[in-house]
Amino acid sequence: MFRSTIANVGFESGTHYWEIVADARTENELKIGVIKNRDIDLKTSFSDYSCGWAYYATGQLRHCNAAVGPKYGKGFKKQGTLGVYLDMDKGTLSFSLDGKYMGVAFEDDELRNGPIYPALALIHQGGCTLITGRKPPESFIV
Repeated sequence: MFRSTIANVGFESGTHYWEIVADARTENELKIGVIKNRDIDLKTSFSDYSCGWAYYATGQLRHCNAAVGPKYGKGFKKQGTLGVYLDMDKGTLSFSLDGKYMGVAFEDDELRNGPIYPALALIHQGGCTLITGRKPPESFIV
């Protein structure tokens, strides 16, 4: 069963970049992305809702669905650095894995208007490190 954690401060506008570094405690894949509504059941994945968008580290995307989503990127667990880039000017959410840009994952007008909160969902046991305050790699800025 997934459990979500959601930032308590949301983005209102502009572009934002952060990274998640998975560690050895993460036996199962993570879901990483954003959500527009903090009022959800945290004993579910934030991306199960229409207000949540995520990269599921099996190499798929999730939005409004707990079970299926389009293929995207490649899978990872236990190790790897996932870059997350939210461009609220364009209404896009993009990801990279270990420095390799995987392209725009979502393009949605809902991603233009805040607040939008970074979110993470873990299943069973897991761990990661959040890194903020970095500029996005040039590959994200198209």
